[in-house]
Amino acid sequence: MDERRPSAKPAAPLPATPRPLQRAADRFAEDPTRARNAVYLIVAADVLVVIVGGLVIWMLDRQEYEHLPTAFWYILQTITTVGYGDVTPVEPIGRVIGGFVMLLGIATLSILTASITSSFIEARQAAHRIDEEAEEDARWAALDARLDAIAARLDRLEPRTDLEPGRD
Repeated sequence: MDERRPSAKPAAPLPATPRPLQRAADRFAEDPTRARNAVYLIVAADVLVVIVGGLVIWMLDRQEYEHLPTAFWYILQTITTVGYGDVTPVEPIGRVIGGFVMLLGIATLSILTASITSSFIEARQAAHRIDEEAEEDARWAALDARLDAIAARLDRLEPRTDLEPGRD
């Protein structure tokens, strides 16, 4: 081993995921087909982005965001794609952060809309499957009834064929 090279530092542990976001992610991982789980995850992620984004832009662009609530307000209106324009970033880093938050807001709305639409479609398909199963059950019941009627007719005919001379 070369003693001139410093030994490798152990990797710093990753920061823990905030509990509400972790719970929402776990709930979504358990059943990603439920729209409610997707909504919980999106809301938790958006709240986290508003808090982190507000803190970051407040620390990096103090010229425009002297007060933390103003930074939170800017990030909130940006992530929701409202963008009133009452506060806008001046520094390039603020614009980069704003651009990232805008993209995240658009993605959030897209995913939320798709999730809700998917749940409507799934509900409609489930109702359609129930109707199809009921129709199929009715067809099978009608077929069973016809077969029972045919079997009954055959049962009535069988004793007569045994009585006819010359039949085996």
